[in-house]
Amino acid sequence: MFDKVAEKIYGKVSRFIDIEGVSRRIKRLEVCTDGMAKDKCREFYCGIIKRVILAAGAVFIVVAALLISRLMASDTVILNRPDHGMDSVTMELETEIGGDPAAFTVDVLPVEYPEDELDSVFDRAFEEIDGSYLGDNISADEVRSNLNLMTRLDDLGLDVDWNSGDSEVVETDGTVINDDESLDLIVELTASLECGGRCMERTYQVHVLGCSLTATEKATKLISEYVANVQNENSSDKEIELPREIEGYVVTEKKDGGSWVTILMLGVFAMACICVRGRVQIRNREKHRREQLMMAYPELVDKLTLYLGAGVTVKSAFVRIAQMEKKQEDPLVKEVRYTLNEIRSGVSESDAYCNMGHRINLPVYIKLMSLLAQNIRKGTKDIIVMMADEEQSALQARKEMAKKKGEEAGTKLLFPMIVLLGIVMVIVISPAIMNF
Repeated sequence: MFDKVAEKIYGKVSRFIDIEGVSRRIKRLEVCTDGMAKDKCREFYCGIIKRVILAAGAVFIVVAALLISRLMASDTVILNRPDHGMDSVTMELETEIGGDPAAFTVDVLPVEYPEDELDSVFDRAFEEIDGSYLGDNISADEVRSNLNLMTRLDDLGLDVDWNSGDSEVVETDGTVINDDESLDLIVELTASLECGGRCMERTYQVHVLGCSLTATEKATKLISEYVANVQNENSSDKEIELPREIEGYVVTEKKDGGSWVTILMLGVFAMACICVRGRVQIRNREKHRREQLMMAYPELVDKLTLYLGAGVTVKSAFVRIAQMEKKQEDPLVKEVRYTLNEIRSGVSESDAYCNMGHRINLPVYIKLMSLLAQNIRKGTKDIIVMMADEEQSALQARKEMAKKKGEEAGTKLLFPMIVLLGIVMVIVISPAIMNF
């Protein structure tokens, strides 16, 4: 139904809409024909119209409901009074004075109990107090922990005022002070209730006893009192030697027995760090070796191409590469020397070259060594052409590696830049914070 209504409204208002402009924008967003663009434009505006209709309908329903509820509302003013014991509230009213509206406020007082119900209200209040004022204590004849002296009875809307006959032992909030183990005292508590201009009191007597200490607490208390007395008697002495036994308890200074556990844990942690560091160092060295071999690969291919083009055998080319004095510590030169030693020890040239490729374990070296081994076995005629192609591939790989190195360098510099930015921010913000 809404779709048909939206279509009709769109047909009426389409003359006021820039359909061509909207269609052009739709064609830029989606690949479609002019007809499809116009259809999408119509769908777009029909959707907008449908949502407007739904919103208008919702507004109409809400407004109509408010008007109906206002018309059906009674002209009688009802005061919703707070419950018993609550504070009074204000309510806004309005009237007409001389034909002009005037607003004013009135105080709405809380509900009060009838005079003939006050006695029963007080009885219910004291029953509630009787059942809860002892707190965790078993009875009023043996009070050792704090009392639960409620100051408000929410169900009845009454406030309770407490008065203690000995506030040094029992405070008005129910706190019991019985640190002295020999305490034995009866304290009188008075609860006062007030409602409707009448006041009623009830007295409670509680038998407060000294706190009961465990064996450990008693021993600790005796030793602590002895140590305090010794210090008071020898207040000018720098050092005081305590007896071996105090009040029947052997006293020694507590030793720190957990240090060896800490040392052991630190030792285990250090050994784990050493193991991890060793593995990391090996991994880093392997990575560095691979990088060096990849950087040296284009030069190796270039030299082999040059020597083979001059009519030198592969073995002789390897001998010349191994004799380069400036690169004796280079991993590639070491691999070449190892391969030559294998050949001298009786390993065939082709197998030695294959072994070298597998030792280095890099795809480019495996491919090159396989090419050289195949040339030794079958005497490939186009070895120079193949080497030239491999040289071009090696140069391209070296360029890619250099590019990757540059990107990694930029990434590594990111963290120092963030640290420097934080330092600069601190330098800039610190004066403002100190002068705030």
